[in-house]
Order: sequence, then structure tokens, then C-alpha cells
Amino acid sequence: MPKRAEREESPPDAGESESKGTTPRARKVQRHRGYRKVATHSGYSATIPSTAAARDVTANILSVNEVIRACKWAPRLPKSVSYGSDTSEYADRLQLAMEESLPPKSAEVIRGSVEVFARQAMNDAVQRAFDAGTARVSVNNMMAALRPVAPSLRYTFMAPMGLIRHAQTTLIGSEDAQSPALAVSATDEASIKTEVSAIRAQVALSNKKKGEADERKAKRVARREELQKQREKEAAGGAKTA
Repeated sequence: MPKRAEREESPPDAGESESKGTTPRARKVQRHRGYRKVATHSGYSATIPSTAAARDVTANILSVNEVIRACKWAPRLPKSVSYGSDTSEYADRLQLAMEESLPPKSAEVIRGSVEVFARQAMNDAVQRAFDAGTARVSVNNMMAALRPVAPSLRYTFMAPMGLIRHAQTTLIGSEDAQSPALAVSATDEASIKTEVSAIRAQVALSNKKKGEADERKAKRVARREELQKQREKEAAGGAKTA
């Protein structure tokens, strides 16, 4: 009995405590604790009710860099279908990502609207998940929350078509009974055929934009080198006259 009491009172081994702190459950608890801290700091409270939680912004949840990355996002795989057979949205997103500049001060202005929009969408999605009795927000919950504002949005929100087409053309299962990971309907087969030309257009447009971006970068580098040489020449001339 004394030995047993001594073992219970002895401190745990450092390696053992470290391994316990890195368990998936411990990481999940720490992550949720961090989420609650950010939510409380940004205006959400478990004790003070709010009739407009999306607009009671005491601190921004989104950072300026996150807003810039969201505004300048574009599909990275031109060889995969992005928006079906229509390439207009793909072209717009490439232009925003590779040609248009977005200074931090301008991003702060955008963040004011994005913050309210994101909060309202998430509040609605969480409420729908709670009403359905689920513990997580699903894709269907978010789609239902965004569907009412779809006519007012310039760009689409949809499942990634490249991932859908990959699942529809990938066979899974044993050799005796292989089938696509995602079923293909008759309309999907027709869409896949029309998307081939769209993919070619995406690749051509992506190569063109990358070439133009490399050309602009080369010009900036040459201009900086020219200015550096000019400053060195002026400094050398000033030293001689002195």
C-alpha cells in the first residue's frame, strides 16, 4: 500500500505528459478554446444576447491578408474544369489574381462588407445545422444559407467541378465490380464533352496571363536596375566634385 501511494503522488514523466498533450482530443480542445476566445473578442457572447450578431463587430475576425487572398483567388489547375463550359468567370478571376493590385488600405474597406456577409452566412448555416440536430455545419447547410443571395452575387458558389469530374471518371472497387466514385448522368456526359473546349481555352488563357505577368516582372526588375545604376552614377559624380 505505501508503494502504491508513492506512485500516485509522484509527478508524471515529462515525455508522458507531452504525449498526452498532443493527443487528437487535446488538440481539438485547444482549437475550440481558441475559437471561443476569438469569437468572444470579436463580439459573440454566450451571456449577452444580440439581435444582430452579424453586425455587432467589436473586432474583425478576418485579417487583411485573408481578405486579399480571398479577393485574388483563382483556380490553380487550368487543365481541370473550373466553371463548366463558361470561361468568363475563369478569365475574370485570373485578371483579378494576376493583373489587379489590392493595397492593404483598400482591402480594409472590402473587409468591412466581407465581415458582415461572412458572419451572416455562418450564423444562418449554424442555425440550420442546430435545427437539424447535427453538430457540424454541412455543405448542404451552407448552400441553403447562400442560396437566397445567389442572384445578387457576381460570381458563383458551387461544388468544385474539377473534383466532381475527377470522381466521376475514377473507378473504385474490386476488379470484378468497379464503378465510378460518383455516378454519371446523361446530362453529365454531355457536359463533359462540351467542357473539353473550355479546358483548352483555360490553358491558353492561363499561359497568356503568366507570360504577361513574367514580362511585367522583367520590366520592373530592369527598371530597378536602371535606377540603381543612375543613383550610383550620380553618387560617383558628386564624390568627384567634392
